[in-house]
Amino acid sequence: MKFKGKLKQTLPKGTFIRTIGDLKQKTIISDSHSNTNTTDKNKQSLALIEGDLISYQVNNNFILHGGKTKELVDFQVLATAKKSLCITILLAGKLDFGYDDLNFFYDATQQQRGVVVSLTKPVSFRRTLYKDNQVAKLNIILLHQWIEHRIRCDDNFSHFISQHLANFELQLTTEILYLTTNIIESSTPSTAIEQIHLESLTQQLLLKVLMQLNDAASVIKQLENTSLINESKGYDPVLDKLVSYIEANLYMDLSVSDLAKFSAMSISSLQHKFKSSLGISVLGYIRRRRLNIAKQQLEAGLMSISEAAYNAGYRHPSNFTSAFKKAFGIPPQDLIVKTDHA
Repeated sequence: MKFKGKLKQTLPKGTFIRTIGDLKQKTIISDSHSNTNTTDKNKQSLALIEGDLISYQVNNNFILHGGKTKELVDFQVLATAKKSLCITILLAGKLDFGYDDLNFFYDATQQQRGVVVSLTKPVSFRRTLYKDNQVAKLNIILLHQWIEHRIRCDDNFSHFISQHLANFELQLTTEILYLTTNIIESSTPSTAIEQIHLESLTQQLLLKVLMQLNDAASVIKQLENTSLINESKGYDPVLDKLVSYIEANLYMDLSVSDLAKFSAMSISSLQHKFKSSLGISVLGYIRRRRLNIAKQQLEAGLMSISEAAYNAGYRHPSNFTSAFKKAFGIPPQDLIVKTDHA
């Protein structure tokens, strides 16, 4: 499927969108769309998307939209997004969307993607549809009432929430992919038990996402509050984009040469800028971040030491234990013991 760069300029557009169909099989249609080939008097309903859709809302809490769908036409959906925290996870297909001037284009045939976007005020939302594009995705919209009741001024991610259009690339862990798939494959609940089950899955997914966001926000906060970022040492803003890229891809093999290409720098220049600005080497930063994540997973009782070691990039648990003890002063076994006695 080819997406033409100039296609968006000539796409029909619509703002009045509604859904028809039964609990699972649904069709999204536009009742009012503009097209250069039609007049206002000739406007008709237009089918946009069809498939297994899930749509669910808990008042003053969260809204779910997602499913496995097929886009029927080339079209641009226009809407207003409320003040909220928006989580988008794409498992299959292509997704082209944006908030005001913040734009995303994801292709899950290359890599499954996820992003969290903070909206501190209403914005214009755009999503571009492409005929025959088959998509599996999930959107969770956390309403601001829910956020305000849970955020504390000293929370690590409160700074993120307070920034309009702040965005964070998710690391799609096995747990996040499993929960997302289960939610997408659920029907819109029709009984109390089905409602509780769907809400439970969503709460589990939110916990994984917000823990990851909190961890990344904690690192940023540490960097801001210590001498690791020191303008007098020549901090280069290009590292902001690089660090965000590293955070989003910690589960992948990251070589210095690949990161240098991403940053459009030579390897020696990248190493020098990273060391002088952050006080640590590129690979040292990656190792420490993976160990931090492993520590959180062990503390939460989410996995064994062997699993945590593998996820952190260590093929031998003994090497992981040595690195962990050097970083945190205790062996990982101590965290397992504490969890068992908690």
